[in-house]
Amino acid sequence: MDRPLLSRQTAAFQSPALRQISQRVQKVGGINLGQGVCNLPAPPEVLEAAQREIARGNNQYTHSRGYAKLRHALSDKLRSWNRMETNPDENVLVTAGATGAFEAVCGVFLSPGDEAVIFEPSYPYHLQALRRYEATIRYARLQRPDWSIDWEELRSLINPRTKLVVVNTPGNPHGRVWTPDEYRQLAELLAGTSAWLVTDEIYEYMTFDGRAHVSPGSLPELADRTLTMGGYSKTFSVTGWRIGYMVVPDGLGEPVSQFLDAVYACSPTPLQAAVAEGVLSLSPEFYSQMQAKYQAKRDLFVAGLRELGLQPWVPQGSYYLLCDMAPLFPGKTSQEISLEMIDRTGVGAVPSSDFLRSAEGQTWVRFCLAQEDAVLVDALGRLRRLLDSSS
Repeated sequence: MDRPLLSRQTAAFQSPALRQISQRVQKVGGINLGQGVCNLPAPPEVLEAAQREIARGNNQYTHSRGYAKLRHALSDKLRSWNRMETNPDENVLVTAGATGAFEAVCGVFLSPGDEAVIFEPSYPYHLQALRRYEATIRYARLQRPDWSIDWEELRSLINPRTKLVVVNTPGNPHGRVWTPDEYRQLAELLAGTSAWLVTDEIYEYMTFDGRAHVSPGSLPELADRTLTMGGYSKTFSVTGWRIGYMVVPDGLGEPVSQFLDAVYACSPTPLQAAVAEGVLSLSPEFYSQMQAKYQAKRDLFVAGLRELGLQPWVPQGSYYLLCDMAPLFPGKTSQEISLEMIDRTGVGAVPSSDFLRSAEGQTWVRFCLAQEDAVLVDALGRLRRLLDSSS
């Protein structure tokens, strides 16, 4: 009897369209505004610290919970920025990026058939991990134009079988920022259930127009049921370093640590040490200047798209921007739009199909704005060719 060569979980390892987009942009020598890489300079203090740590031989395993200096630095940061009181030896764990943190969440807390609620449009890697661990996924659809929550729909999705509710704030792909009032409404829905609230806060320093990032783990109503995930890939523009973290309530650090040890032992030691140096040494001005920089990039790109007769959804945070491209590509699907846009302008963007169960009838794409201003201006100039060719 023939046996399948691949496991059934292999079907969950599907590369999102953004990989195809990146390869196609590279082939034509274009501008990749698709993949969420950070083509901006990393802080010199962080880069120099990495070089020092490697040179001095700090290259061996750390504890599976992470490098002690980084855990303590994160605990101080969580107190001052996130308003969360943590024990660095109990509640804080270093992971291989925020994706590594979510892998640990799924591996430690999910059993096959458990239900997970996720907000759509959603980050594809969250979906893939949930499918890999055979969770039953319930989708709460965010409502355009402001990506608001349908609270009645959300209420109908939460039940005694709900194990995880996954929130990404500021959000990818839509840039939505959750408010304390929304968290309190969510807390009321979760009261009496055994569900965990899982928050991906990787873009926590990128909020615009005076909005403040709020970690639900800081709220008394949610602190005991919140699993917080974050990282420095985006903040320090070191997406290839894969240094993330997670915060868990008391009593959960050991099972998570055991999972991390079993899966990959630890994150790269000298890079953990370098991130610790950045967390400890960079001033509040670094973060406020970064926030202002990304808001300016958002405003630049929004204005440029509007000049083309398009109506982008203005994000509240993160470094992504969604725009309906139908006026320039009538009758095309989002995937067709993304590929044709590369062929005609060399500019890559991710189709809506990466973020929706069904992208039928959807004609929007996601642009990544983590580029130098000159690159964004160049991309807008290339996109203008679409307008010129249609006139």
